[in-house]
Amino acid sequence: MKMTRKPAQAFGNVRTRQGLSMIELLVGVTIFALAMMPLMWLGTSQTRGAYSIGKHMMASQIAASFIDNLLKLPYKECLEKVQALKAQGRTPVLDNEDLQATLQVVNDQGIQSDMETSFRFFQYQFDCDENEKDRILRLNVEVFYRVDEGDEKSLASVRLNVLKFGDRNG
Repeated sequence: MKMTRKPAQAFGNVRTRQGLSMIELLVGVTIFALAMMPLMWLGTSQTRGAYSIGKHMMASQIAASFIDNLLKLPYKECLEKVQALKAQGRTPVLDNEDLQATLQVVNDQGIQSDMETSFRFFQYQFDCDENEKDRILRLNVEVFYRVDEGDEKSLASVRLNVLKFGDRNG
């Protein structure tokens, strides 16, 4: 009797793969990370932009509040107060007497702490021009703030100019 051998199967004893090798896993994670980088950058830049807009809006509100407080005064008192504020030069917002008086009325430690944190790098500066003959007073207030709180060079400002006609808009 003649014995015949069965031909050897080339891959007969190899099981089917059921997972990924470490190299395949690393390549996949790297591709995923590289694809996510632009999305992460986009998210952080939008957050930074929203933060900057918030700072600009706070500075605008502060400037409007200062102007409102001046416009409600009679002409002569308004002129004297603006000249006194102008003489102070650039001053921290939290040093403003009107704002301090408001904070004293509120008398809430949490609100005072939030104000001190939010406005610690805000400054204001007043200027005015007077037309004595027509009793017209041009009030200028500029509020400065840091776009990036850690960087002193990232200073931006909001300027508000209004006219006071005698005692009419007071």
